[in-house]
Amino acid sequence: MEQPDEVVLYAAARGVARITLNRPDRLNASNGAVSRGLTAAFTRAGADPEVRVVLLCGAGRAFCAGADMAVLGELSADPAAPNSGSGGLRYDGIMLLDKPVIAAVHGACAGIGLAMACAADIRIAAEDAVFVAPFARLGLCAEGGLAWSLARLMGQGHAAEMLLTARRVGGAEALARGLVSQLLPAQGFAEAALAYAESLAQGSPASFAMIKRQLRDADGQDFETARAASMALTRETLDGPDFKEAMAALRGKRAARMAGLSVPFAPPVSNG
Repeated sequence: MEQPDEVVLYAAARGVARITLNRPDRLNASNGAVSRGLTAAFTRAGADPEVRVVLLCGAGRAFCAGADMAVLGELSADPAAPNSGSGGLRYDGIMLLDKPVIAAVHGACAGIGLAMACAADIRIAAEDAVFVAPFARLGLCAEGGLAWSLARLMGQGHAAEMLLTARRVGGAEALARGLVSQLLPAQGFAEAALAYAESLAQGSPASFAMIKRQLRDADGQDFETARAASMALTRETLDGPDFKEAMAALRGKRAARMAGLSVPFAPPVSNG
């Protein structure tokens, strides 16, 4: 059940956990409370076998405008001091979750908000989305693993240009560069994003987990290693319950009923 006064909202239905950044007056800027709320929400989604897909979105006019200025002020005063931005969220933890994570981006998606979106498996954007990596203008490095994730998504050259210039990248360019998979009208975007997530949730949770692992492993594999690993997995899945259920559903002209997964999510170290 959603609680409107919380900085992160959680609602689950039809196989989708909708996690909403809820500081609309601050364009959902991230602080410690947001980070802790996200960690709790992802933990809850991972542990719920009824949840097959996670949809991450922002309330109000933006997805996430980056770190809260109060947090940046504390860090500039004393980088070593405990600060309100320390909340425990690990973006690599989101990536390691065995359930697909969709970032639905509208309005501003900047700084650590961009890192959050890039940690998702799929990014869809509204036509009004604007992506910014402002770190070079602030005297900072690319936070949240962005130098790695942007290069992986957009290619080294496009990632370098985006990070070094700190310029605004609109939705159409983000689609052309591979940063997002779909660009949708701003009007009705929230409803369209939820419908997309619900459609994805019709797939096999076990297959989702295997495919996500295959994608992660691919970075360190040559083709032959990846092919051999996929052959071993294929033998397992052909004898698995989800494949049998999918074939029975096709023969019976009905919807398949796949078993859910319960996946722990335990980020080990704070990264703001």
